[in-house]
Amino acid sequence: MKQPCKHCPFRNDVTPFLHPDRAAELAYAAQNPYSEFPCHKTTEPDDESECGEMLQVETSKECAGFLTLRAQAGMDVPKGFEPAWEICYIDDWDMIRAYEDEWEGR
Repeated sequence: MKQPCKHCPFRNDVTPFLHPDRAAELAYAAQNPYSEFPCHKTTEPDDESECGEMLQVETSKECAGFLTLRAQAGMDVPKGFEPAWEICYIDDWDMIRAYEDEWEGR
């Protein structure tokens, strides 16, 4: 994906909506060069899942927010990718804190 979608969990201008544990899992995954995270808009429902999980398919594309968080950490991103610096968290701790703060405020 070229830009984070309007519901991207890596955006700092979207009200945090994930459980803090899941946000931490995603933030740490972005720091692992062997991890992938497809954009939810490019995945398909797992018909066998009882909890609505989505599956990465051949046409899935990497999440732009995930790639931006990697770029923020100085990690390699695909050639030609332009990180969305201004609308994504600056690092994994920034993301985790935002989700924890939102969760505590509920």
